[in-house]
Amino acid sequence: MFRPVLTFTIAAVAFGAITGSTAQALSLTTIATKVTSPTALTFRPDNQWPVVTQRNGLVVAIAKGKVNVLANLTDRVGQQGGERGLLGIAYSPLYKDNGFVFVNYTDAAGDTQIVRFRKGKYGHFLKGSATTLLSIRQPYANHNGGQLAFGPDGFLYVGIGDGGSGGDPGNRAQNPNTLLGKILRIDVNAGTPYAIPSTNPFADGTLGQAPVWAMGVRNPGFSFDTRTGSMWIIDPSQGSDEEVDWIPNPAPPLPNLGWRAFDGTKPYTPQPLAGTVIKPVTSYGTAYGCNPVGGVVYRGKTIRKLRSNYVFGDSCSGRIWSILRKDAKLVDTGLHVPNLAAIGQDPAGELWLISQQGQLSTITP
Repeated sequence: MFRPVLTFTIAAVAFGAITGSTAQALSLTTIATKVTSPTALTFRPDNQWPVVTQRNGLVVAIAKGKVNVLANLTDRVGQQGGERGLLGIAYSPLYKDNGFVFVNYTDAAGDTQIVRFRKGKYGHFLKGSATTLLSIRQPYANHNGGQLAFGPDGFLYVGIGDGGSGGDPGNRAQNPNTLLGKILRIDVNAGTPYAIPSTNPFADGTLGQAPVWAMGVRNPGFSFDTRTGSMWIIDPSQGSDEEVDWIPNPAPPLPNLGWRAFDGTKPYTPQPLAGTVIKPVTSYGTAYGCNPVGGVVYRGKTIRKLRSNYVFGDSCSGRIWSILRKDAKLVDTGLHVPNLAAIGQDPAGELWLISQQGQLSTITP
């Protein structure tokens, strides 16, 4: 039986306040407008043009304003309800050699599927190459997660929501014996169809599910700082305390983001917490938005004022913020993207944003 480990190390700084706008004026340059219901934005290694997933099951590449279909997964994807569909994508860092690309979607039954495809001609998904890595039952239609990203260790990280409804009624996020409400970590370059990294908290599977790397999340989005390897996380609130979190590299054993003992910084359902408790870097209320959209740490060269800042936004308010972990203060960039869907970073470190209406833009000084 699993016994909670009551370790309360704070791996992030205390939460801060909303401040003024950036001193350097920024603008958006529109690249394309014909993407339908986008959910994720990424780039193939060493390719300057973005790849976008559409909720309906299409994977498209956008080059010089033109939208080209790389894969049609509509026969696999179920999108009943507002949060289901094709939700995430990640290209292997070894893509040029192994041709692996991974997607995260809900199927016709509403369950999460993590599937690997191989590269075909011109970057299209090779027909018949699908291999299912994980299949996770979803008890409700919301909080499916969807995030996929490769970490600095070369492992694939998978964001899985708490399974939905409201308030995590099954306390799934704090139950190590379910994959719901977790960030998973698997080695997709070993095993059949994958291997478990030996340093996963429950690697032997005796006290919890072996793929679990972090727990206590509601519906997470995350990315890795390409320079430091640290992880930035957004987690939407049950009430009005949208949170931004940070996990250092190397990470502590079993990071626990606190849901549902806490909702952001506020107590929700107090209970003992296993692992290393991670408190939010910052949080914000309904005056500033109601649904955070995960971003990236800016490592480009063209926008001096954003260097080393984590840049993210909110789909309700459309506001785009930057934050430095050391002072934990949100800075309004002055940019506004109504119904923001996703933020991505190209191989040069520059920022791209896409709205739910399909407008793809870059940030320029």
